[in-house]
Amino acid sequence: MAESNKYAILRPLFTDQSHYAKAFKYCMSVADNLEAIQKWTNESFCEHVVEKLVADIGEGTDDKLLRVLGVGSGSGEIELLFLDKLLIKFPHIHSCVVEPCADLLEKYQAKVEENAMGITYDWQMYKLEDFVANQQENSQKYHFISAISSMYYVKDLNQALRSLHDMLAPGGILLVTIAADSTGYGKLWRTFPYLGSETSSQDESPESAAASSHHRDSGHVHDALRQLQIPYYIDDEYAFQTKITQCFDAKQSEEGDLMLDFLTHTIRFREAPKDLYQQVLACIKESCVQNGGDWFFQSKSVCFFITKL
Repeated sequence: MAESNKYAILRPLFTDQSHYAKAFKYCMSVADNLEAIQKWTNESFCEHVVEKLVADIGEGTDDKLLRVLGVGSGSGEIELLFLDKLLIKFPHIHSCVVEPCADLLEKYQAKVEENAMGITYDWQMYKLEDFVANQQENSQKYHFISAISSMYYVKDLNQALRSLHDMLAPGGILLVTIAADSTGYGKLWRTFPYLGSETSSQDESPESAAASSHHRDSGHVHDALRQLQIPYYIDDEYAFQTKITQCFDAKQSEEGDLMLDFLTHTIRFREAPKDLYQQVLACIKESCVQNGGDWFFQSKSVCFFITKL
């Protein structure tokens, strides 16, 4: 039996947006990645984005309006950190928010209803491909585009990166963050490339499975940008951890199930074949540290800065 046939009964997490939103929300509640990226924002974002935009396009821009695009914005926690920093130098911002999940988009809208000082919003409930398809020729260009942990969910990574680069105004910056290929999520997904795959044909190679799933990492973005001949540079990685103790509890729990589903990007992963289930849990545990009886999954994200000359 082909290796990929073990995965035939498993549904990719992205096929159920409601379940995805629930798993994502729980994962974020037990992870410190928001704190990690907040620290990174305070230390690096101002230097690599805010100050560079001021130097390259001028404070306030020609029409005194900074145009920002968020791709896969989720419920907005991370983008709002960026916008707060940008407002210091650019007091007038127009933010276009592209997010396909209605639940997450509504949560973002609720966050800014009473605190949108200096910012106007354009809400677009689309996948990136659909948003791009709806744009007219010579459509709006953006001074800053953020794609935070969203390149997992595009069908064609090269095309997505090309499209986003094309949307940059001269002097603009595209920020892409994605899992490092050698730790945490990247290591898990490279070990089990069929998890979360849309297809599990016995003829499908691991490379094809990774392409049809959402298991992309920093190595894939490196390769795509080089193929496209788009210049970029990388800031330091930022590390974060997620408390996943309940994944290993003998007694099944909803919280443990949601965490396993998000880690594997698979719906009801506990129903996987026993040997696969045990192998995946063993791989997850390899990326964990134990502290006070709890297990913490360690991962890193890589920050790519892509500029438009």
